[in-house]
Amino acid sequence: MIAEPNSSVSTDAPTSAPSLVEDNPLSANELYQLTLYKWRYSLEAYGFQSDEVRDLMFLKWLHASRRVVP
Repeated sequence: MIAEPNSSVSTDAPTSAPSLVEDNPLSANELYQLTLYKWRYSLEAYGFQSDEVRDLMFLKWLHASRRVVP
């Protein structure tokens, strides 16, 4: 069903239905890898070169691991 513009939202659905979002389908490691990928993709989308992205990701790792303090 496709909603028409300016149509109201119907609340006929039961509120006790189980949510599919409750269970996280990703493990912690998969979520971490996805986050790194998104950061890399975003930096490249902003025009950074791959060597610059690598350096920025390394600096982010240094900061996150508390090996360097800003």
